[in-house]
Amino acid sequence: MIYGKIHRNFLRSIAGRGVLSLHEATNLLNTLSEGEVPSVQDIVKDINHEIRPFQQAIKITNDELTDEEVVVFLSLGYDDATKSQNVFSATELEYFRILIEHIMTTEARQITGINAMNLVGGMKASFTKTDAQKLLNTWCRMRYLDKDQNNYALGVRAIHEFEGYLRQNMPDTIEECCLCKQIVFRGFNCPSCALAVHTRCLNKYLEKVVKWPCCKTDFHVSQLERLHSAENSRLCQSQRLENSHENEQSTEVNETQECTEDIQTKQEIIPEISQRVTRKRKMQCE
Repeated sequence: MIYGKIHRNFLRSIAGRGVLSLHEATNLLNTLSEGEVPSVQDIVKDINHEIRPFQQAIKITNDELTDEEVVVFLSLGYDDATKSQNVFSATELEYFRILIEHIMTTEARQITGINAMNLVGGMKASFTKTDAQKLLNTWCRMRYLDKDQNNYALGVRAIHEFEGYLRQNMPDTIEECCLCKQIVFRGFNCPSCALAVHTRCLNKYLEKVVKWPCCKTDFHVSQLERLHSAENSRLCQSQRLENSHENEQSTEVNETQECTEDIQTKQEIIPEISQRVTRKRKMQCE
């Protein structure tokens, strides 16, 4: 098929959205085509041939969160995470790099919302928690992140766009699936040998053999329930610790405000005394 208007419109749509389900992509082609409707696979192959020199690609893959087939637009023209998208500032990209590294170093491959916003404290540039929350929302919309209740994990777009970065910069923290050899972002570690396996890979394997694929020990559904329970317990404990820390900080702020208000009240009632005390304290400091 000759590269033409259908290809350009499909590329424009997928680049704008970032991620489309295979069903959405098929419906889009039905809308764009006037005659015979080409397959999504053929259109993607034609487009990739054209955009490869610009270090871009479209990939048909599975979303680990929903297990549905999706079509993802990828920008691969960078050497590290700070070069990912020119629509974000250097400070915003620094925050994203820190966020990725913290997500990948947790056992559950997730980070709580409070913890994600607290990461701004370790940044060199001026960056507020309000700024962080706005970016987290934007990255969820762009499918760089997935939000599960109040926890953030890498989305399907980040998983495939930053695979090279993770392999190069964090080889000791990533785990490969024992079946497909791709990085595991959502999956399980075998309770017997601790090797990792994707959820979808495990499910397909269990359709044929009811054993763990890595060491062939017997598989029981109760094992996954225990793993889920342990993971949720860790996340809840982390959330409680962060909430406790936030409450302590809030209490300190309130006490400081009350003290300040009390001082201001005294200054209004006996201004001359308060002024003398202030001057005296200044002299002592000097």
